[in-house]
Amino acid sequence: MREIFQTAKPSALFEPFIRYYKYIESDLKGIYKCVPIPYVELYFNFTHVNFYSPNYYNLNKPQIHLAGLQKYDQNSYSHMFGTDRGGGFCIVFQPQGFYHLFGIKSSDFCKYAINGESVLKKDIDQLLEKLQSAYNVYDIKELVERYLSKYAIQACCKSDLINAIISYMDRINGMVRVSQISNIFNITPRSLERHFMNDIGISPTELLHIFRINKAIRLINEKPEYDLTGISYLSGYYDQAHFIKDIKKITGISPGQFQRKNTIEVATQDNRLFIKTN
Repeated sequence: MREIFQTAKPSALFEPFIRYYKYIESDLKGIYKCVPIPYVELYFNFTHVNFYSPNYYNLNKPQIHLAGLQKYDQNSYSHMFGTDRGGGFCIVFQPQGFYHLFGIKSSDFCKYAINGESVLKKDIDQLLEKLQSAYNVYDIKELVERYLSKYAIQACCKSDLINAIISYMDRINGMVRVSQISNIFNITPRSLERHFMNDIGISPTELLHIFRINKAIRLINEKPEYDLTGISYLSGYYDQAHFIKDIKKITGISPGQFQRKNTIEVATQDNRLFIKTN
């Protein structure tokens, strides 16, 4: 499989809003199930691809698409057709970065992927044309940041509670209880739930689940020699039956089958996992 993968940090102006950028060139083809992640992403697609989630959305070959947070058990798929170039450029936002930059709450498009041109409207065709002749993460970053500078200059770049909490969840791979988060950040569980539902669209419990399921799938994929009991424990699962059920719900197969890798193909693009069942 041919693949070029590069990442870059944002410039100082964009640090309050963007975690990092990633650039991918890949010849992946076929239908892959997308494992949910805990961050909003904006993609500039260089390949032909469809995105769909039954009962939620169906995007046909968007040039740009905005991926909101999705529930851990939500079925969502990427149908990659492949082109001479393949891949794309992605902005991975800070927990509240998209809201602070564009004034649109993550909860407004939670569980959905939407056409990014509905967000980036002015002169977007000129940007897309320039991107076609850029072939590394740094050149594309410069073009995109120049385009987005008008948003960043006007935006409110304050830090907030949700940013701090989700960053903490990330550092420990979701292996904490909501009650512990409430104590650490001096907020009642009820207020915490309300803030999460209002601002990002899913509960703190759901987001912790997404962090843990990503940790578990990566361990199974990267450490096939590990015992499943050990993997479930390292991923924050203390009930192996629950662990097996969750893995099967996300991947479509059991953890044991996943380890053997004779029925699946896993594509890893840094924070994003795609799974294809043969």
